[in-house]
Parts: sequence; C-alpha cells; structure tokens
Amino acid sequence: MDDHFYSPIELSAEILKALKKRAEIHLNAPVYRAVITVPAYFNDSQRQATRDAGKLAGLDVLRIINEPTAASLAYGIGLNTTDSEIVAVYDLGGGTFDVSVLQIENGIFEVLSTHGNTSLGGDDFDQEIVTFWAKKSELVRQLLNTSEGKVILLDIAEKAKIHLSENEIFYSEMNGIVFELNKNQWHKILEPFIELTLLSCKQALRDAGLSKKDIQKVVLVGGSTRIPAIKQSLFSFLVRSRMTLFIRMKQLHLVLPFRLIYWQETEKTFSFWM
Repeated sequence: MDDHFYSPIELSAEILKALKKRAEIHLNAPVYRAVITVPAYFNDSQRQATRDAGKLAGLDVLRIINEPTAASLAYGIGLNTTDSEIVAVYDLGGGTFDVSVLQIENGIFEVLSTHGNTSLGGDDFDQEIVTFWAKKSELVRQLLNTSEGKVILLDIAEKAKIHLSENEIFYSEMNGIVFELNKNQWHKILEPFIELTLLSCKQALRDAGLSKKDIQKVVLVGGSTRIPAIKQSLFSFLVRSRMTLFIRMKQLHLVLPFRLIYWQETEKTFSFWM
C-alpha cells in the first residue's frame, strides 16, 4: 500500500485506529480502552496478535472475547449470573458464515463448538441471482464481460434480494434488459446455500455432543439472516416445543420477532411457541 509493506498486525491496527476515531466522533470523547471481539475459532497466537494490534492503535485492550459471546451479551443473555442455558449463535453475513454453540453457566460463557464456511454469505446469493439472469439473457452475459457491468448486475441482484423479502416479484428494466425474479425462483436459488448452513449446524451440534432439543435460544447475527426463507428454514430445523429467537437488526439491542404465532412475556424475555 503506497509502496509500503504492512504486516497483518499493522493492517489490523490501521483498522482499529479508524474504528477508534469513529467512536470518538460519535461519543464526543477520547477512547483509550476497548474490548475486541474475534471469531471463536481464533487460537492463542491470533488472539495475542489482535491484542498487539490494539496496542499499536493506541488502545488498552481490556479483553478479547468471542464474537458469539458478544452477540449473546448484546441481547442481555448471560448477564444474569443465575442463568443456565444452551445458546446457538447463527452468524450469516455478506461473505462468511459460522454457527457456534455456547453454554452459559453462572455468567460464564463456554464455546462448546463452532463450525462454518469462510466463503459463504450474501455476496454469493447476489452472484447466483446474476447467474440466473445470465442463463436467460444474452444481454446480461454481455454485461458480465466488463467489470463495470458486473458491478451494475450485482447491485441490481442485491436490490432484488432485498425486495423479495417483502414482495412476491421483483421486476426492473435497464437499457432494454429485463430483470425479473419471483419468490419461488429466489427460494430455489437459496436452497443449496441454506442447506450448507444447516449442515454446519448439525456438525456444530455433533461436536458439542448435543441434539436440537437442547438448544434453548438462538441468536441471529448478520444482515443475511434478515431473509425470511433463511429464518424459516432455521426455525424448521430447530423445531421444538419452545424456542426463544433473537434477531439482530441495524440498531443494537433492538429485539424483534420475525414471526409471532403466540407469545408470552416472562422476565423480559419473549418466548415464541411453535
């Protein structure tokens, strides 16, 4: 970068510096200390490298915690030291996926297992939508031959993905090219990707020595978990007599159900009955 070689730690430090600056602008106060989250599968050397990056960024790193633990804490799960529960954290973002199984006992979080795919996420969904259109249109295939055309197509695909979360059909035109996708076609595109995430869920449960009925709460993390078909498939996979589902929205601490069949409120926790 600019004819300068950066080590992984130095690059991480630059990212942390940028985050530190944003936080200071938002808080209108200097930031000296931080808690940094890392993937649950990080080993000791990777965690130490993260600490070193934080120090290089001018931060006193108070603690390194696992991302699934942080997601659970964001919803107040485990803050009560009398809690004893098994929580699954399903994290599907734009480019990666992982699922972790946590055991929370007396305020202590233990990652029992984690599994996932570092090359699976919403970007892949966009690409598959473009591929679907390319199979039907020579004009789309021509657009794919240019880098600018690929960007345009992926942008339209993302809009289609978002639109189909609340509508039955997506339709758009650009320079004589018609882009159309209905919900059934969209679900067929999604199916193999959803199945891959469920295979990871099964493996995580096996590694933890647990079954689906042992999961008491599910935390959904990442923008791609807002897709209704993904939430519904996960619900079907983890179907049991009782399930509490937390969904991460754009604003932290905002907890909303995606589908409410019947509910009761107990100790500030909404319980969803299947």
